[in-house]
Amino acid sequence: MFEKTQKMTESVILAESYSPCCPVQAFVEESDTCCYFYLWFGAGGDNGYMRSCWICNVGKAPEKLDVDAMKDGEAPAMPGEYVKHDAGGIRLNRDKLSIVWFEEGDAAALLEGDTLLCVIPGWSGYQGFQGYSRYARGEAPYAWELAPAEEVLGGRVCKSREFWNHFEGAYWEEVRQLHEEALESFFGEPERYLGIDGKKFPPKVLVTGVREGVCYGITAGVSLLPMPQVEQYFQGKASDYRRIELGFAAAEEQRDICRKMYSYMAAQSRLPWQEISFLGHGHTVPCDTVEGFSAVWLLNSRFLPQIAAPVYPDYMGDKINLLWIVPLKEEELEWLKEMGTEEALKRLGSRMDKLTVFDGTGKLF
Repeated sequence: MFEKTQKMTESVILAESYSPCCPVQAFVEESDTCCYFYLWFGAGGDNGYMRSCWICNVGKAPEKLDVDAMKDGEAPAMPGEYVKHDAGGIRLNRDKLSIVWFEEGDAAALLEGDTLLCVIPGWSGYQGFQGYSRYARGEAPYAWELAPAEEVLGGRVCKSREFWNHFEGAYWEEVRQLHEEALESFFGEPERYLGIDGKKFPPKVLVTGVREGVCYGITAGVSLLPMPQVEQYFQGKASDYRRIELGFAAAEEQRDICRKMYSYMAAQSRLPWQEISFLGHGHTVPCDTVEGFSAVWLLNSRFLPQIAAPVYPDYMGDKINLLWIVPLKEEELEWLKEMGTEEALKRLGSRMDKLTVFDGTGKLF
């Protein structure tokens, strides 16, 4: 439970929920003037922050923005010109409230029975946009009107509810078989299955195998959950990029390095949801696991057709992207920042076929 400030002592929490996969708490707070839906990112942490969306006024709507209340840290009531419900205020039915998390775990919707009341989507918090409320009119100060977006958002809420319900069934056998078939077609019978989920949801393993003198470690299960923030960058093509697995390849004489990198991969498999971000083609991530190297370069196997890789079927209508992890020396990282991934791949030329196989040396020079 979050800590209340002195200004919030008379407020009441009507509903609350925690994201299934991200460090985010959702709650509905009612004061004597209004009701708000909140998402608290990094709840309880030093770097936590809030996103809020007005739901309704409980008391009579003010004629203008209550600037003084905002300065005092109080949730402001919506001015009357932006309110679609009764001017004297309304109250929510606490017993009928429910919170539905979007598939990525960083956005949520509030329902009263079957009625969609409020949505704080992943793209809230930009250019003054807070979220959508059924009782807001137009592009109001603390919430935008829900009606123009209700058909799309309502569909997202239904799909999200079905998504999370799916994990209450026997889903892992299907997922395990999908990955086993893809990996066995690539490197044959696996050597080992290493648990990397810490016995927490979602289940994940790292599968190791050998192919043509190269040792491989590839995750299985990271793609169960779509990554946050992908939609903001890829819009209608988000389904092509929002699910990933991680892979590392090394020459057989580098097995000691493999073991170290597998631990690193286990940690990075949680990064998108912990940081409310995503990993994709061309991204670089700090990594000092291998002596003499300071970062890793992530390369999507779908964009490297000349390099052998597992081939995955779609999962829940989305593509699964295998991101190869390529260690970089500090000078390579700086050069890559200047040149960019596309130019770097062009310059590799005939050396491209060995790019994703670590042999103890740098790859860009």
